[in-house]
Amino acid sequence: MPQKKANQVFPFVVVLRQRNRRRVEFLGIISNVIFLLILFQRIYEYPSARIINILLAVSVSGIFFYNIRKFLAREKISFRPVYVVASLSLLLIPPLNWLFLFFVLLSLTEKLALMPEEIGFADDKIVINALVPRIILWEELNNVILKDDLITIDFKNNKLIQRETDDADDESYEASEAEFNLYCVARLKKI
Repeated sequence: MPQKKANQVFPFVVVLRQRNRRRVEFLGIISNVIFLLILFQRIYEYPSARIINILLAVSVSGIFFYNIRKFLAREKISFRPVYVVASLSLLLIPPLNWLFLFFVLLSLTEKLALMPEEIGFADDKIVINALVPRIILWEELNNVILKDDLITIDFKNNKLIQRETDDADDESYEASEAEFNLYCVARLKKI
């Protein structure tokens, strides 16, 4: 099924398995623990803001334990809500105001690191999405094949891209391996 991306229609889009998801989630767990420790320190040392810090600690702990349960079940999680709460509370409630930058940076990094990695196949080119999209022309290739959830792109200069695919993302756009491979063979023969 065709998909539209950046005003370009791709007859086939292959979603790649994310290699760094677990590392990003583990970093989220560690940063969440750090923020909880900061909250507990503020509860102990600053009685004037104790109530707001306790409320923050309870809400962040709830999100934390919910995400831990999902992490152990190997489901996708996001700590972005915690990063937003952490950055706002650190900015507005002293001390350690400068740490808000760390949590803003974590929020942006998590979003970028967990963007779905896709390869779009069009009639004239192949586009690998990233911060800076990479364009590959069909003329540069010897072969493209999808087999057993593994995409292989073989370049004429003996370079090879081989990545695992992730079929679980969207079943409604799924095409068979045979259809995809026939499309690629047809594109390569036209060159």
